[in-house]
Amino acid sequence: MTQSDIQTYYRDFWGKMNRAHADGSSDALVYSSPIEDATIYPIYEQLIADLGIKVNGGKVLDIGSGAGRWIRFILDRFAPESLLGVDFAESSVGLLNDWSASLSTPAKVSFMAGDITAPLCAIEGKYDFINIANVLFHIPEPEKFEQALHNIANLLAEGGRVVTTEYLPRTSMRTQWMAVRSRYEFQDACETAGLEICDVRACSFFSNDPMGIDGPDAATRKHFYTVKAMSDQLIKGLTTDDSRTFVTNLFAEIERATLAFCTERTAQIDMPAQKLVVLRKR
Repeated sequence: MTQSDIQTYYRDFWGKMNRAHADGSSDALVYSSPIEDATIYPIYEQLIADLGIKVNGGKVLDIGSGAGRWIRFILDRFAPESLLGVDFAESSVGLLNDWSASLSTPAKVSFMAGDITAPLCAIEGKYDFINIANVLFHIPEPEKFEQALHNIANLLAEGGRVVTTEYLPRTSMRTQWMAVRSRYEFQDACETAGLEICDVRACSFFSNDPMGIDGPDAATRKHFYTVKAMSDQLIKGLTTDDSRTFVTNLFAEIERATLAFCTERTAQIDMPAQKLVVLRKR
């Protein structure tokens, strides 16, 4: 799939979610795994604290906002001066504008349509913190990927930080939906754009797409997918909030225990997990 194919899919997807949300037949704002959320959110919050990233009182940009998963993460835990959410899909922006109309927050929150891969990027300003989760590996074309990094570097304030979700195996690989760039290819592209990696934190095994050190490994990683599928099936079959909370916390604790065990023995960048990758200006 090309970038255009992926954008078309998400325009249609968010359009359907927008219509479902408008008629009350679906909660379109809830679409991520509760196990992944329970695992990654504390890690992300700790990362921001450890690095002193200016989110509280800062100007924040969320790229690829979708249904606002990361917008809600930021507003629930921090107090930015302003927060701009950007998505290429007008349907996503419409969904977010409807949701945010009832927000009660001192932060100035706004949304706009924009394409981070465009040579003439419509996003303006400088930002202390840029979140771009699950976006860059959905840009398969090298020139568009490089343009996205160049635009991000131009939008980053002095002393600011970018956090992106990546895998960083030792070998680049391509799936239908993703161009998973090796740590070396990713680092080189960042340096060309005037950015550098300053931190990496592994954040989930079973609740996301596992990735081996050398890329995909179906023989081993299929066990990760089995656990993910079974845990998702279990949660969906539960009928009470208490039982769903208990099972979610159980699997999140398994994730945390596995991460802690591996951290004692393996570098963060080598873990078969999705990672939070922090970038700064060179």
